[in-house]
Amino acid sequence: MVCVCFFLHMKVHKPTLANSTMCYFKGENNYNYPSLNLPQVMKTHDVKHLSDFGAKSGTGIFITARTKEQGQKMADNLTESGRIVGLIQDLETLSEIKVDGFLDMYADFFDLPSHYLPMLHEHYILWEKLRICCGRQMSKYWRYELNASTWTEALDPHPHPFCGSLDIDAVEKAFMNTTIFKMIEGSNNGGMERILRPSLKDDALDGGYCSRYNKAVRTKGKLAKKAFV
Repeated sequence: MVCVCFFLHMKVHKPTLANSTMCYFKGENNYNYPSLNLPQVMKTHDVKHLSDFGAKSGTGIFITARTKEQGQKMADNLTESGRIVGLIQDLETLSEIKVDGFLDMYADFFDLPSHYLPMLHEHYILWEKLRICCGRQMSKYWRYELNASTWTEALDPHPHPFCGSLDIDAVEKAFMNTTIFKMIEGSNNGGMERILRPSLKDDALDGGYCSRYNKAVRTKGKLAKKAFV
């Protein structure tokens, strides 16, 4: 959501830079940054490598955490070390404010016009279904339901509450038809197109990607990630 809202912010407030906006993932062994003159969002799980980058460039850091306490502790540590903290997104708060409150929070932070909220809601609701029920980072419960050999947890598995009832191709096509999807796709911006996928690790959507991926999991199990094309 940070990537989407940042792109929309640039589109509204700095339109000449919007199509140069970038969004990408950095692993712990891949820290060759693009030009810092470009507006960009980077996702990482390895904050310690950002020490020089964050302090020198004025980069804002958005935090995800399980609880309010964990999120605030991370924010305090980052602030004390001179970093700029954007929003804290924790599961505890999300369970209280629900999706509408979550999207309101982001729209307000990124100073988006009110008429963008319905577009954000439509985009997020459909993307969340794809994120959970399709692709390389799908729900472990849905993956188990597709193929029991994929389960590696100590706890007993249980069926996913809604993935099995979805027409996943219809959801994928509806997502591709959203205003925000078309806006990003139409920008011809290679630095943003990966956020139009269930995860940054997935291939591009085409209206049938998810059903093909789910079929690969069903037939190949743990080999699906390597075997799927």
